[in-house]
Formats: sequence, structure tokens, C-alpha cells
Amino acid sequence: MGERLRGWLHPGWAWTVRYPRIVPFGYSLGSLALGVGLSALGALVPGGLTAAQDQRLQRLMWIAFVVAAVAYAAAEVARQGRNRMLKRNGTAYIVRERARDWDADDSDDFHGQVRRRFARVLEVPGPGRTGRAWDWPLDTDARHWNGKVTELVRSFRVLYLASREPGVPNAVFVTAWWAVALAFGRRVTAGDRSLDLEVWQRRSRGRAGKVDPQIWRQHGHRFGDIPAVQGSAGLVFRELFWDADLTVVRGNDHGGIPDGNPVSVLLLRFGHAPWKPLPAVDAEPADPDPWPLTLQDTAGVIPVKGAASVRIHELRCTPPGVAQQFDWADFPVLAAQAVAWVQRKSAELAGHVLLLGTTIPNELALGIGIAAGQESCFAWPSHLWPIVYRKPADSYVVPHLELGTDAVRE
Repeated sequence: MGERLRGWLHPGWAWTVRYPRIVPFGYSLGSLALGVGLSALGALVPGGLTAAQDQRLQRLMWIAFVVAAVAYAAAEVARQGRNRMLKRNGTAYIVRERARDWDADDSDDFHGQVRRRFARVLEVPGPGRTGRAWDWPLDTDARHWNGKVTELVRSFRVLYLASREPGVPNAVFVTAWWAVALAFGRRVTAGDRSLDLEVWQRRSRGRAGKVDPQIWRQHGHRFGDIPAVQGSAGLVFRELFWDADLTVVRGNDHGGIPDGNPVSVLLLRFGHAPWKPLPAVDAEPADPDPWPLTLQDTAGVIPVKGAASVRIHELRCTPPGVAQQFDWADFPVLAAQAVAWVQRKSAELAGHVLLLGTTIPNELALGIGIAAGQESCFAWPSHLWPIVYRKPADSYVVPHLELGTDAVRE
């Protein structure tokens, strides 16, 4: 019972916004009781009542006054507690950049909960709302991703500068491709190192399964000040290597790409979701032949004209025990490990064209971007290009989206 009560009250005064009618109900009850008490007092003043009637009215009057006082006091305490909680949570920024190839994901109810949880909620107008329709395609228009992320970052900065309040925290809920979330987090952080963002988890249905966080029991993570920890209890990180035969598919507008430069793929596989063509986590062959890997290079950044041999460097971590998803509390550790590993591999593979594939939630991608944008993260690669899974075609696309430090110099 005590554990349930603590969960209901946690964190702070969250129950006052989870049940928004509590405060007006308290004031209404107090007003009703006060009215009853005043009516009883009005009947007592003229007198002329029997002793029994007088006694009953006095008892009713005092009970009504006590109920009114308690109801008013409780409603006022709840109101002030709610306001303190809303002020503590601060401003929530909602980044919703839905993509053409996604399944339907109705999150209006969840965002309605967010609006009751924060003092102020602002939606960041992305490129699809500030210009022509844009839904992050993975066809030939994927060559425009870099400029569209720049527009998204610019929109956020304008909104943030116009609405920020000193001492008020800034939460962010992001719905976007993991690569867009990572690029957005890194660019906004590198562009303003004083920016302090808290990343909150939102509802989603992705390759890792359904995620339905309880907004009332959640806290945000600040990924900017996470320590370079070696792991927490139950989290085991492994590095694996896979050889692959790479085939690059591109249009005729990239015929001038040089041949012969080395290419390496970095893969962050956090969870049980597959990353084709590699085998499932629990079905690794002892001595595999090179895996076939086909990439549609809409960015024109892979310096390969024909077939080529590449190595896939994988950092793997699966949820502890039989869990299918990581606890929200594990995300800072996962981000710290990912950033440290990418920086180390960048140094090892100096001169290589680096491509990044992932199976991670976009909140984690945003956290990695925020951590990579810190001044202390000086070894992040200059150039890094994402590999994004295109579900309808069951293929991978390399959009023109710079995840490296050179993007900040644009």
C-alpha cells in the first residue's frame, strides 16, 4: 500500500495535474459547505427555534464551516503544489518530425498529458510547417536532409530565445528519425553551450517494440553532463567485427566520386532489434562469410564505384535479463558509452569515410547528439553519415545529413 501511495504521489505534485479536477472540486466543495454553514447561521440569527432545532442547526453550521475550511485549504495547497511542480518542470518543447515511411502513430493523447505536466508547452515548427510540405523522404529527395535539419535547428533557436526564462528548465520531446534527432541535438548544443535541455521519453511504436511511458512518473535526463562511466549494473557492452561486401546504389549525378578511399561502418546495436544483413543477436555464426550490404547513397559521400569490402564495427548492448527494452534510467549510460566508442573508433579509423548505423530509440539518439555537442567532446569525427532503414523497401539509405563536427561550421 505504501509503495502504491508513493508511486501515486511521485514525483512531487504530479497527481494534481494527472487529476486536474481535484483543485476545482476542492473549491466547489468548500463553497457548497460554506453556503450550507451560512444558511444555518441565517436561520439561527432570528431565533424562535426550539432547543433541539437550535442544537441541530449549530452542529450543522460548525460541521459545514469545518468542511469548508478543510476543502479550501486542501484545494489551495494542491493548487500551489501544482504550480510549483509546473514551474519546476518548466517549458516543454515538442519536436514532431514525422516521416513518409512511418506507420501511423497517434500521440495526441500523450501530448495532451504533456500539456498538463508543464507550465508551458511549445511546438517547434519544422521545415514542413515553415515552407513547402516536407516529410523526411528516403528517395532522391534525401539529399536535402542537411538543409532541413538546419531549418529545424534555426526554428528551435528562434523559439527558445523568444521564450526562455532564467532558471526555468527546458524539456524536449522528440519524434523524428534517429539521425535527425542526433543531428538536431548536436547542432543546438554546439551552437549554444549554455543551453540546458532535459530529454523526456515519449510514446512510440518502433522496431524495438511499443513504448508507453508514464509521463506522471518520469523525469528528464540531462545528457550534457553525463560522466564517462564504464557501465551500470546489468549492462554489458561488447564490440564485434563483421566483414561485408558493399554494393553502392546511386543516381547518375554522383559520377565524379573518387574510388579507393577506405570505408568503415560503425553500428550501435542497443537492444534485440535486427540490423540486416547481420544475424540476430542470439544467432551468431562461428566463422561467417562476408555479409552482403547494399546502400543507396543519395548523399554521394561513399567513395566506392563498384563492389568493395568493408568492415562493420559493432558496439552491442542488450537489456539485462529477459527484458526487451532498456529502463529509462539506463539511457545516460548508453549515451556515454556510445559517444566514447564513436570517438575512439574515429581515432582508430582516421582517414576512413565513416557511416553510422543504429538500432536505438530517438531519445537516446538525441542524448548522444547533446553529449557529442559538448565542448569536452573534442574527438567526435569531423564527418559522419547516417545509414537509415527504409521499411517499405527493406533497404538502407544514406541521406545527405552531416552528423560530424563540420556541420556546425555551416
